[in-house]
Amino acid sequence: MRPKANMNFVAGVLALSCAVESSVAAGIAEWKSRSVYQTMTDRFARTDGSTVSSCNTTAGLYCGGTWKGTIDKLDYIQGMGFDAVMISPIVENVEGRVSYGEAYHGYWPTDIYSLNSHFGTKQDLLDLSDAVHSRGMYLMMDTVVNNMAYITNGSNPATNIDYSSFTPFNNSDYFHPYCKITDWNNYTNAQLCQTGDKIVPLPDLFTEHEDVQSMLQDWAHDMVKTYSIDGLRIDAAKHVSPGFLHNFDNSMGEFMTGEVLDQSVNTICTYQRKYIESVPNYPVYYAMLQAFTNGNISTLAEKIIEMKAACPDVTGLVSFSENHDVERIASFNDDIALAKNILAFTILFDGVPMIYQGQEQHLKGSGTPLNRQALWLSGYDTDSVLYKLIAKLNTIRKHAQVIDDNYVNIPSRAVFEGGSELALVKGTEGLQVLSVLSNQGSAGKPYKLSLPYSFNAGTEVTEIFTCKKYTSNNQGEIQLDMDAGEPRVFFPTKYMTGSGLCGYSAANVTLAGLKTGKAYGTSQGNQARQISSLAVSLPMVLLVSLSIGNLF
Repeated sequence: MRPKANMNFVAGVLALSCAVESSVAAGIAEWKSRSVYQTMTDRFARTDGSTVSSCNTTAGLYCGGTWKGTIDKLDYIQGMGFDAVMISPIVENVEGRVSYGEAYHGYWPTDIYSLNSHFGTKQDLLDLSDAVHSRGMYLMMDTVVNNMAYITNGSNPATNIDYSSFTPFNNSDYFHPYCKITDWNNYTNAQLCQTGDKIVPLPDLFTEHEDVQSMLQDWAHDMVKTYSIDGLRIDAAKHVSPGFLHNFDNSMGEFMTGEVLDQSVNTICTYQRKYIESVPNYPVYYAMLQAFTNGNISTLAEKIIEMKAACPDVTGLVSFSENHDVERIASFNDDIALAKNILAFTILFDGVPMIYQGQEQHLKGSGTPLNRQALWLSGYDTDSVLYKLIAKLNTIRKHAQVIDDNYVNIPSRAVFEGGSELALVKGTEGLQVLSVLSNQGSAGKPYKLSLPYSFNAGTEVTEIFTCKKYTSNNQGEIQLDMDAGEPRVFFPTKYMTGSGLCGYSAANVTLAGLKTGKAYGTSQGNQARQISSLAVSLPMVLLVSLSIGNLF
């Protein structure tokens, strides 16, 4: 039995960690190490814990998901190795039903100072924040700053919106004059006109206006402080004034990623360079679809190189392959091997990986609203193939960071491109993760693949899914086994200890310890290992605090 004093010591550090995480903003450096699970509150988990309650996805109605329900399913999220959770917008939305549904998604705000009562109370949200942080996880909030919402049901939005119904923007002066976007790729048109329709217009906030900027910034600061929010996703960032986005990003002092739905490398990289430190990597997302659902692997290889050359920091972007606005992968092609390769790419590629709820259950929705299924109907199956795959991918990504403290800052590079394969390495030479991706699908036959230089000659590597070991030859080549279109992920065998994969211990280690072969063996060592385990998932500022306090 572990000595009681050690447990008290760990409890003290946990308390310190929660205090630090609640009071210190998490910047991009801290978020790069994280892996995010994106939830849509209404469709993620119900308070009653039901796995059978019906939800008509097509009707677009509230289905009963709550913040309390999310708390109860944090084990499910953490079981996949995620250390950050994103929740959908929290503020009060327009009430009422239209032909295509209700505001279950959270993107139709009417009062930013009040919470959406469908999701719970203020105490429920505080409890969710506490529960997330008590696990050493981060909490991200999806945020609407582009618009408010009003139901007109077909009447002319130019004359039939009651602006006094909005809080705090209760006057038409706070909004751009009504116009409908006619060209989504014309950024002037997209930023001055509104994104809704004549059934539910979304009056476009005058974000160039100093008063609007100030009110939004004050509100966001209050939400972040009240609920200990660690990061923000900015919905429809493409549609707000770039100057406002820049000011908003600078004012918050914590990680912020803004949705700019555009395939253009130049556009995405310009946004990162000038306006906001992070955006979802849409150019690579579309190239990934080409690679794995259309069989064009070279498109992805080329786009990776292009993005790395054009963007200030590709490792600060968000890597994703599904979200609530795009078709699910299985709607393009439901081959499970392709889904595995896409997840391996998403999690191990550059940037902050974000996985949308249900991707682990291979859901098939073909677009809004069909991609917003109630997750409880899957039964939260922790034995599903993709759930287990994600857990392994997050594990090796976290372990690589423990071994290589610069891992997340090193852009991936392609070392091989075949007719159906793409091999990428990420990390410091000798400590890197090697991913070999295939678009052959489950029908692919067994074959040998000769992979050119990826590791130094004579390096033994372990493949984390099959646990088979390979040794590079004198030219650094690896002759590896491919089969059924499965992805392969390799890591140097001598650094596998501590990973918890392929029979290796899950104890926390250091690169220096592995190089010297030293292991913790004393009571003091066990205590140090416990604290090291906590430190892996805590912000750098906490690590500094531990060092200053001389707790070891």
